[in-house]
Formats: sequence, structure tokens, C-alpha cells
Amino acid sequence: MTETFNYAEESKEKWGPQAGCVRQDIVDAHRQTWQAIARAGSFWSDGNRIEIAKQARVARAQRSELSFNRSYPDSTLSSEALEAVRKIAADAGKIDRSWASNQIAALGEGPYAEMVSIVASVTAIDAFSEALGRPNEPLPSAAGGSCPQDKSKSTTDIGGYLPMVDPWEGPNVSRALSLVPTANQLFMTNVSSMYGGNGGGFNDMVWDGPLSRPQAELLAARVSSINECFY
Repeated sequence: MTETFNYAEESKEKWGPQAGCVRQDIVDAHRQTWQAIARAGSFWSDGNRIEIAKQARVARAQRSELSFNRSYPDSTLSSEALEAVRKIAADAGKIDRSWASNQIAALGEGPYAEMVSIVASVTAIDAFSEALGRPNEPLPSAAGGSCPQDKSKSTTDIGGYLPMVDPWEGPNVSRALSLVPTANQLFMTNVSSMYGGNGGGFNDMVWDGPLSRPQAELLAARVSSINECFY
């Protein structure tokens, strides 16, 4: 069985035995993400989760194209699900409360939250691969499982598009998908490793690494601006 996200071997092949490689905590997070996407979630089956990832990847690859020039493969997902996946992946800057409310009403709060976690995770990992100059990692195969439809009970409306757990220790972004615990865990698996790291954790204000926390926040703010992130 071929190991996924084999960054170390790829680095050696491309730049030689002395090349640096991706931190192990990031490798582990990416592998855990692929394993999680392959399994049934709280609301979507294993096959549907992989299909969401596939459609998100296709949509994101065409994000620079005008909408009428884009083409997509056939899908077993509903038209409402496909609209949501493609918009979140390729046109997140155009999402507003009216659109989100309509999609959530059509799909349900839980399925929408879980979908967002999959799209956001695949998008982050694909962008990381592109930055390294490597092809996107092949998507996993379905691994089975059941859908228990678990939702957090202690949620409230704090002004976002979805209700969130409250009270909460930590920044709001870390509870964005807390309505569905497994979805929030999937999302934060990558945030915790890719945003923070060995120089300091996501919730630490002082980092001792290649980038200081202010430098990382400056980069994050610029990227958010380029991506038209309303947050």
C-alpha cells in the first residue's frame, strides 16, 4: 500500500538527500484528514464525502475562469449540494448571509457544516501542495462507516451563518463548525498544525519559530484579503 503525503521522499528526489522536508505534525494532519474524509461522517456517507472532495477540487481548479466557462463531471450529489460545494470551493468571496441561509435551509445545518469542513480541508491541503510544486494528492477510497447525525446541544446564535457552541474557550474561528463536533475536529486538525506548529500553538500569542505570531497574522490577513474573506 502506497503511503499518502510522502513529502520526505519527494523532497529527496527533487532536491537531494540534504533537502529539508515538511514537519511531521503537518504530514500527520494531512494523513488524518484523508482518513477522516474516507469514512462516513455525522451526516454524509463515505462515498458522498469523497464526492464532495472531488467536486470541490474540480471547482477550485477553475476558480479563475468565468462561471459560464467552467465545466464539471457528473455527480451523485443533489443540485443544492453541488451548488454549495462549488461556491465554497471557488467563489467563497461571493457568499453572503442570504445565499448561506438558502443553502442551509435546503441542506440542513448539520450537513452544511460537515460539507464546509470537507471543502475547507481539501482546499487547504491542495493549496499547500501547489505551494510545494507537487501534484494534488489522490483522493482516498471510501472506507465505510455510519452516519449518527451528531450535533452539539449547547449551541447558540452568535452572529455567524451557523449556531456555535457557547461558551467556548479560544478564538471564534476555532468554533466555526462546532455545531458538528466531527466537522470542527476535521477543520481544526489542519489549522492547528499548518497555522501554528513547532514554534507555538494556535492559541499561543508568542511563537519561537521561523515566523513570529505578528508576522504570521500579517500574512494571514493579507491572504484573507486576497481571498475576499469577510471574516
